[in-house]
Amino acid sequence: MISGISFHHNLEDNVYICYVEEFSDELKEKIVQMLSSLWHGSVDAEERPQFTYNTTVKRFLERYQTKTADTKKGMIGELLTHLLLPTYLNLEAISIMKNKEENSIRKGFDVVYTDESDLIWYCEVKSGGDTNSTENIDTKNISLLKKAKDDIEAHSLGNRATLWDSVLIDVNSTIFNSERRLDIKELLDEDHPDTENRNLERNVILSSVLYKNLDTRICPENLKNYKIGVDSENIFVGLVVFSIQKETYSRIEDFLIDQFNENNNE
Repeated sequence: MISGISFHHNLEDNVYICYVEEFSDELKEKIVQMLSSLWHGSVDAEERPQFTYNTTVKRFLERYQTKTADTKKGMIGELLTHLLLPTYLNLEAISIMKNKEENSIRKGFDVVYTDESDLIWYCEVKSGGDTNSTENIDTKNISLLKKAKDDIEAHSLGNRATLWDSVLIDVNSTIFNSERRLDIKELLDEDHPDTENRNLERNVILSSVLYKNLDTRICPENLKNYKIGVDSENIFVGLVVFSIQKETYSRIEDFLIDQFNENNNE
């Protein structure tokens, strides 16, 4: 658990909510500890000396600061999901945050995870909202999850081989153990569009990051009912719904900018 975050979970229904009540020192420290591993992959972050925290902040901001407000919300939302989801669920990322194209945001699968049973979980993150908006909070959150569901269904069951090719490369940067690395690649190969008798069973995570004042909170019961509805469609074998509510994305933006300025003025 992380101070400043209230965590609601329904293990039976696989519905989880993180209410980020405070941008606490512990959450800041988690960003400092994990940003390089999330951005480059834990293997590369440890083995390649140029991938320090300071240079990673610089690279993140180079891509971030030229983007629109909506894209910035999305990038901070993906960062929060990368940070919080493995903290509260027993999952390990096998994909990295950065796009391999210079100064581009990541395309395709937002995050791909594996669990203790070495099942593959494909995650789609949708971020949005405005703390000053009068829009109903649950209506907005469900709309984000619906977009996530449509995209992950299209991506994970579609025929864009490059999506899997990218994750297969990422595995080299995220998994230390060579034998386990091969096992994970074999599982990804089974889902690959170019594989004969391709596996079409999918475990997915729908993640929403809603920027909204916490005076009114995402309703767990509404989230549960949404998940029950998706389950009834029988599209996915496994389904997790993970929502994050935070008042604004700008506090994290300001923190990273301050970190960059401090580290470059020493």
